[in-house]
Amino acid sequence: MANDLLAYVAVVAVCGAIFAPLHVIAVRLRRGSRLLMTINAAIVVSAIIGAAACWLWLDRMFSSPAVRDVACVGAALTFVGYAALYNLLGPAGVDRSISAHLINLIYLSPLHRIEKADLLKLYPHSDVMEKRFSECTDTGYIERTGDELRLTAKGRRIAILYLVLGKILGLRTWYLDRC
Repeated sequence: MANDLLAYVAVVAVCGAIFAPLHVIAVRLRRGSRLLMTINAAIVVSAIIGAAACWLWLDRMFSSPAVRDVACVGAALTFVGYAALYNLLGPAGVDRSISAHLINLIYLSPLHRIEKADLLKLYPHSDVMEKRFSECTDTGYIERTGDELRLTAKGRRIAILYLVLGKILGLRTWYLDRC
């Protein structure tokens, strides 16, 4: 039983060892474009390759073929869960967080200080919005026609989900007060 547990952990570790370089390579090749989708794809590919490799090569570590089958599938799913959490807290946070961008700009300034007006010149609100417009267009949430933005059916479903989730969680949507 202890060997089975150790082998299970080994499958998770192998998936992680495959994922580490794969996700860096994938993100760099795509130059950060569609970051979440790219990393999610790397997570799934790593889980499949890692589980398959361990199913073939770690056969003798498991007490039986049935235990091997369950452990490989379970470990791959465990890896997907942990890697998805990493994706949301790590790369997605670094790419999407306005706070992370502001902190980096202040850090890169002389003596780690900057006037607010100078910071806003380096990182204007329009740049943030344009990046989000591009992401929403790429994911199919909005369509752009010139300066007009229109929700797609997929975008309307996401909007409803976010509004309901925000209401359930009691989040104040201060920007909606202006509508």
